[in-house]
Amino acid sequence: MAKVYKAHNPLRVETYRYITIISGLWLISFFIFVLMDVLEIMQYFGYGYLCFVCLMSGYLGRKVRINLNGLTGEGRALKIVKNLPPDYTVFSNVTLSFEEQESETDLIIVGKKGVFLIEVKNHNGVITGKPDDKRWVQFKETKLGGKYANPFYNPTKQVKTHVYRLSGVLKEVGYSYWIQGMVYFVNPLVEVKAFSNQIPVLTLDKSFKSFLAEYEPKREVTKTEQQLIVSSIRQQIADEKQRIKTKQHIEKKGN
Repeated sequence: MAKVYKAHNPLRVETYRYITIISGLWLISFFIFVLMDVLEIMQYFGYGYLCFVCLMSGYLGRKVRINLNGLTGEGRALKIVKNLPPDYTVFSNVTLSFEEQESETDLIIVGKKGVFLIEVKNHNGVITGKPDDKRWVQFKETKLGGKYANPFYNPTKQVKTHVYRLSGVLKEVGYSYWIQGMVYFVNPLVEVKAFSNQIPVLTLDKSFKSFLAEYEPKREVTKTEQQLIVSSIRQQIADEKQRIKTKQHIEKKGN
């Protein structure tokens, strides 16, 4: 089994925050409704306030569902790749900082066959798109049988940005070789009709493990280089933790 390092996951933190807000909103609303009843103004303001609370809860609830879908996909992918050989190292949710810009990555894998950066997607339905398209399209079917299209940013372009920043980070410590980016659709109910010439697009049928078995790198990464890369990425994790602590300290000081 591969060594796994899990970094701070802002998506999980954001999800917990939304759930807390929804719970707090309904708790406060209970006391507001009781107060309205005591003051006998429920008939004037009660229904309007209830409508507001329902709308806010629906809006935040939708964000929670989207985030949970993403977290499910990340967990599914991590479960697959952590079963790689023990000489591989897997990093989950590393925030890369390079040239004063940040990239929130899903998976970075380091081993003798190279460095791989994977963008995980948990979309279902039919996915269509071409390498140069700004947006790909997800075609889904509703429970009532209706069909609709959901455009989303081309993930291969997203991967190229992440690869550029990871390359910059590793060049600073002396590793200047090829980094293979890829997109991994991990939902079992997806059919991918999109492609890219440079960025492999994988599914559960064409998993990363099978891709790695067939992958022939131009050169293998030495153990010394692997240790250098792993140390550099771990430093990125440590730096991110420090940035979070500094931000929290400033916020507390401001309050």
